[in-house]
Amino acid sequence: MGRTDDLLDEVIKNSDIILIILDARMINQSINKFIESKIEYYKKRYLFVINKIDLISKQEQNKINLKNSIEISARNYISTVRLLNKIRELAKGKPVIVGVVGFPNTGKSTLINVLKGRKSAGTSPVSGYTKVLQMVKITKDIMMIDTPGILHYTNDTDMLAMGVLNAESLKDPEMSAVKLIESLDGKIEAYFGVERKEDSFEVLKEIAIKKNILKKGGVPDIKRMAIEIIRSCQTGKIKFSK
Repeated sequence: MGRTDDLLDEVIKNSDIILIILDARMINQSINKFIESKIEYYKKRYLFVINKIDLISKQEQNKINLKNSIEISARNYISTVRLLNKIRELAKGKPVIVGVVGFPNTGKSTLINVLKGRKSAGTSPVSGYTKVLQMVKITKDIMMIDTPGILHYTNDTDMLAMGVLNAESLKDPEMSAVKLIESLDGKIEAYFGVERKEDSFEVLKEIAIKKNILKKGGVPDIKRMAIEIIRSCQTGKIKFSK
């Protein structure tokens, strides 16, 4: 078992309730079966926390049908108060330790910071910023454990869109951006105001020209444009769901 697996194991064992943080834009893709199996093994109470609900449309929100879940925006304090009330309901009036788990960049540390009311857990747009476990006192009866992002995942395109992978660290951001263009069904073209084409690489070049992201001699800077597209997906500028 690797270090990250050991940390995850430690969190689940020592928590009374587990919050599994999901990205509202890609709920099924951000459910981690490895985490679920650990929770089932230790027989822990859990709650799916569907975060970033503000990044999807009302129509998409109405389609959400996941048992044992709550929909929030971690950046919205009132929204997170509902989550606190739900935790207290699960705790049945007893003091609890709550483990917060999920993929990088799903909003775990942001959620903890909002609940606490100050920056107790480090946050950063760079994936996997939380390197060690952090115990944070939320209220007199609720303690939370923040965890590193868990990377038991295989679909690179989904990871890119959710922000699990950093655009700057990719060896081939151009190909990754092309995959996003192909998988997001016209949303990237609509956002940048270009026509859809059969060749997604040509779409990438056309966006670079329109945005005036060019190298010397007026050549489209495909790499820079690819990174901007990936960032736009990850930060919610390009709204999407699957």
